[in-house]
Amino acid sequence: MLDQFNLSQFRRSDDLLDALHQVRDAGLSGRIPLVFWDEFDSELEGTELGWLRHFLAPMQDGRFQQGQISHPIGRAIFVFAGGTSETMEDFCADLSSSEARGAKKPDFVSRLKGYVNILGPNRRQPGGEDRHYILRRAILLRSILVRDAKHLLDGAGDKGTLNIDEGVRRALLYTEEYKHGIRSIESVIAMSQLAGKRKFERSCLPAIDQLDLHVDADDFQRLVDKIEIEGELLNKLAEYVHDVFRQQLKADGYKWGRKTDDKRKRHSSLVDFDKLPEDEKEQNRSNASDIPGKLAFAGYAIKPARSIEPRFDFPGADLENLAEMEHDRWMKAKIRNDWRWGSKTDKSKRLHKDILLWRSMSEDEKAERYTPTELAAIGKRTLPDKEKEKDRMLIRGIPKILAKAGYTIVKVGNQR
Repeated sequence: MLDQFNLSQFRRSDDLLDALHQVRDAGLSGRIPLVFWDEFDSELEGTELGWLRHFLAPMQDGRFQQGQISHPIGRAIFVFAGGTSETMEDFCADLSSSEARGAKKPDFVSRLKGYVNILGPNRRQPGGEDRHYILRRAILLRSILVRDAKHLLDGAGDKGTLNIDEGVRRALLYTEEYKHGIRSIESVIAMSQLAGKRKFERSCLPAIDQLDLHVDADDFQRLVDKIEIEGELLNKLAEYVHDVFRQQLKADGYKWGRKTDDKRKRHSSLVDFDKLPEDEKEQNRSNASDIPGKLAFAGYAIKPARSIEPRFDFPGADLENLAEMEHDRWMKAKIRNDWRWGSKTDKSKRLHKDILLWRSMSEDEKAERYTPTELAAIGKRTLPDKEKEKDRMLIRGIPKILAKAGYTIVKVGNQR
């Protein structure tokens, strides 16, 4: 048998006596009562931890005093749930030793037979190591949705598959913090427009201002809109990357040639994506999969585009930084595949004239950014501006590439 009492709702110690009488009555019926005392660490008439002293006799002797009469409780199991301390360690450390003795905390703790720290949906230390917080969130989210929105499940009973948008699922699981713990998860679900819906869509989510009460709304929305570039989307974007590169070559007067020759303006990559050698296809896939990371580094995010989006252009400093990142990515990928610098590009010998540093660097910066193997493969000069323009061209093409796939770019913090 389970009795539940919330001590924060009690105003006087006599309220506790009434609750203990109910426990006693349950014991006299021949059952062993399981009693859940919620928020036992709340104040009593302005006294911090004022309830503790009233539990000492029931816990030690199985009796409670009312006036001159001592009432036996009999056998019972008491479970105490704290409301002010997240862990037992916090509960024991909150007060000074003199304050703790005055509140009878040591006497109360000495009567406990065990404790469990119930971890919530947030990391135990913000930003710290806690590999299991995602699992806790997943269990909580499913139990809340099964309880409050069972119609979102396919199949019979509670074991059906939950119909939920991937972006919504990602944000609910990975948002940085729920400001009020599990109550915030419950509030986000309760505020979502789920009545009559068969799937938890993005359009079901609460308004930004409502979300901000319980999570960092910007962080949450970025996770909702984040693109997972893989599978079919990856190949599609890789094809678009190649198209942008090919268009630029044509604009510069290049034509297809069996061998790349910059003097004669011939290039072997002026073919459709599906006719490229596999290593060049993979190079384009690598470029496409790196887009979200590059953008995040420069403070941008990707989100689904509305029907009409204004043209997006990177400002000068961001364009240059992103172009340098793209060149570094390309160069390191080449070196991993055993390419090295050569005065002339020769695919058969895996030599490339552009395996050069973007700019002059100190020896310390080189050592920080590149491995000894990479430094040994990189030429001694810096990349000519004419070749840098190719990387800038690829960065300028990112908005076009994403637009073809139905996405746009926003500066982080400007997504509302």
